[in-house]
Amino acid sequence: MTIHSLIESQYAAQAKFFEHSSSFQQLESGKAPVEFYDQFIANLCQTHLKSPQILAFLYAVSPPEAAPQIRHNMLEELGLDEAGISHPGLLYQLAAAAGFDETAQAELTRAAQEQLRVMCTDPLMFGTIKELGLSILLEVTCFEWMLSRLSSRIGKALETHRQLSPNHLEWFYHHSEVDIRHAEEGLLSVAHYVNYYEIDPSELEAILDITFRENIFIKRYFGAIALATETQMMEPMA
Repeated sequence: MTIHSLIESQYAAQAKFFEHSSSFQQLESGKAPVEFYDQFIANLCQTHLKSPQILAFLYAVSPPEAAPQIRHNMLEELGLDEAGISHPGLLYQLAAAAGFDETAQAELTRAAQEQLRVMCTDPLMFGTIKELGLSILLEVTCFEWMLSRLSSRIGKALETHRQLSPNHLEWFYHHSEVDIRHAEEGLLSVAHYVNYYEIDPSELEAILDITFRENIFIKRYFGAIALATETQMMEPMA
């Protein structure tokens, strides 16, 4: 199995678990209360508000072949590319439309920054920065892979069941378009990274197991309790 197909199979498994979870089904069905949707929006904002900083780290450790694309993605997130669309700006636009006032938006910013602080202060599970960088690159590109396939459905669910306008949901519809390209480029970036740092197959599989030991989408978007519940529900089906 090639590096490309091995990585993509992991991404597909993560996305499938998320798509078939009861949390995602609630989101699409409209049976959940308003509070469920608002908590989802808050979690999504906290997950992605600091994406430019994460990409800046990946740019610093990226191999020469992958550096230009990761740099472009970082500038795109900041709205400094030719399109000029700030992705954090789109998230604040979404939050404001959902009723998050300035105080609540400031709390989203604080919570997103706290996630970065925790990531930097928690003990490392890896021996070197090359393994840490690969794990982060895998997670970031896995989100791009999933969003290229499911973000428009999430946007439609919020449009229908949370009565948000398409303009306010631009973050989702934008990602459904650009992440098709990003997903493929991300897979190439991972392959370049593995080859550049001479990461052998057993080491790669170990990092994949650690990175995707839990479903990253449910964990980030719905929280630890939902993750534990979903995992227990899915185990008999495994």
